[in-house]
Amino acid sequence: MMMRRGLLALLLSLAAPLSARAQAPDPAISALVEGISAERLDTIIRALAGFGTRHTLSSTDSPTRGIGAARQWILDRFRASSPRLEVSFDTYQVAQQGRITRDVELRNVMAILPGRSPRRIYVSGHYDTVARPEEGNTFDWAQGDLPAPGANDDGSGTALVLELARVFANSGLTFDATLVFIAFAGEEQGLVGAGLHAARMAADSVVIDAVFNNDIVGGKGAGDGRTDTRAVRVFSDAPEDGVSRQLARTVREVAARYVPGHEVRLVARLDRFGRGGDHTPFAQRGFPAIRFTETHENYSRQHTVADTPEGVDPEYLRRNAMVNAAAVAELALAPAAPVVSAPRRGPMLGRGPSGYDAALRWMPVDGAAGYRVVWRRAWNRDWEFSREVRGATELLLPNVSIDDYVFGVAAIGVNGHQSIVSAYVTPGRGLVNPRTR
Repeated sequence: MMMRRGLLALLLSLAAPLSARAQAPDPAISALVEGISAERLDTIIRALAGFGTRHTLSSTDSPTRGIGAARQWILDRFRASSPRLEVSFDTYQVAQQGRITRDVELRNVMAILPGRSPRRIYVSGHYDTVARPEEGNTFDWAQGDLPAPGANDDGSGTALVLELARVFANSGLTFDATLVFIAFAGEEQGLVGAGLHAARMAADSVVIDAVFNNDIVGGKGAGDGRTDTRAVRVFSDAPEDGVSRQLARTVREVAARYVPGHEVRLVARLDRFGRGGDHTPFAQRGFPAIRFTETHENYSRQHTVADTPEGVDPEYLRRNAMVNAAAVAELALAPAAPVVSAPRRGPMLGRGPSGYDAALRWMPVDGAAGYRVVWRRAWNRDWEFSREVRGATELLLPNVSIDDYVFGVAAIGVNGHQSIVSAYVTPGRGLVNPRTR
C-alpha cells in the first residue's frame, strides 16, 4: 500500500494543474493575430450596411441595394483577398416555407483555404438582415426591401469572417486542416442557409473539427448603459464532455496565451435563452460548434433601422476576431483529435490489473509527435491535471479511479500545437467526436 501511495504522489507531482501549464506563444500565430485590422473591419461593416438591406427576400437585380448586390460584393472581396482562396456561392433552391414567403434561391458565400488534410475548420457569420418596420413592432416577412442595415447583426460577424480569410490566406503558413470561411444567408428565417449546408456536409460524411460561429460580436454596449469590451461570450451545448464543450475550453486556453486581458466567458448552453444561431445545425449533427457573442447586447438596436455602423466598436470587434484567429490557427496547425472510442465497444478506458488504476488507450494520429492525457475530478468542469505521453498510445494512471475522474486525450504536433481533447464518454450518454463513430 505504501508503494502504491508513493506512485500516486509521484504521478501527481508530474501532473501539474493545467492552470499552471504555461505554453509559450508561437510567433507565427502571434503575427497572424496581430495582422487583423480594425480599420478593415470598420470598412467592411460600412460597406455591408450601405446596401440598405440584406434581407433574404430582398432584390437580387440591383447592383447597389439588397442581398444580390451584397453577396456579389462579399464574393468579390473574398476573391480579392488572395488567389489561395477557392471562392464560390453555396447555392440552394428553397421552396416557400415559414418565414420564407416565396420560393427563393439562397446563396451562402464561401472561401476555402485548402490544407494538407480534408478535415475542416469553419469560421462563419450570417450576412442576411431583417428589421421591423419603423411604425410597428411586428415583422412583415414578405416585405424584403424594408431598410435593414444590420451593421452588428450580423455585419460584425461577416466582417470578421472576411478579415480572417484575408489574414489566414496571406499568412504564409500551411495548415494541416482545411479552413472554410463562410457567410450564411437565411439565418433570420430560421438558420436556413446553415441548416442546408450542415445537412449536406453530414450526408457527404465530411469531417468537421470545429465551427466558430460569430453573431453580434462588435457592439459598443447594451441599451441599459452597460459596456464590457474586454470580454466575449462563447456558447457551447451539452453534454459537459461533448465535443462542443471541448472546443470552447480550447478557445479559452488559447485566447489567454495570444490575447491576454480579453476574457473568454464560457456559457454552458447552446445559445442565448430561447434563441439560436448558425452553429446550431452543426451541433445538432454532432459536429463541434460554438457561438461567439458580445458580452452585453443592445436589444434596442437589434432587428431595427438603428443597427448602424455607429453602434459598432471596431477595436472591440478586432479583439474578438483575434480570439477566433488564435484558436483557429492552433487547431489548424495541430493534428486531428485522437479516436478514443472503438466501434460497438465504447470508450478505450478501463480499470488496470489491480482494479484501482485507470487504463487509457487511443488510436494513433497521423502527424502526432505525442499526446497529452488530461483528467479532472468528476464534479469539476475544467481539466485539472495532465501528463504528456511520447512514443505510446496508452497510459496507466495508478490509483486514479475511473469512477471518480473524467479523462481525455489530445494530440500534439511536432510544432507543439494541440488538438481539442477527445473525452472518454460513457456509451449512450453524450456526443463524441464524429470521427470516432
